[in-house]
Amino acid sequence: MPRIGSFDGLVVKIYFNDHPPPHIHVYAGRPRHPGVQAARLSIDTGEVIAGKLPQAKIATAKSWCEEHREALLADWQRARLGLHPTGRYHSS
Repeated sequence: MPRIGSFDGLVVKIYFNDHPPPHIHVYAGRPRHPGVQAARLSIDTGEVIAGKLPQAKIATAKSWCEEHREALLADWQRARLGLHPTGRYHSS
């Protein structure tokens, strides 16, 4: 699962060959470590579709997702095909 971004204590990833709807995985802390909080956010809406994060982290991730929506959708499609994302993501 490629790591596509990290900012404000969050790590964002997209799984290869993941299921619809288009979404990102957001982690508050280090993925796969005890106590990490995680959520899946819809790329289309930025809304949480699974998991749980603090409200402030959700707002940050949602804003980032909105800022990069077009590139995220393209990279999600690439990842569905088993290809690495091409986007370079920087938070504002």
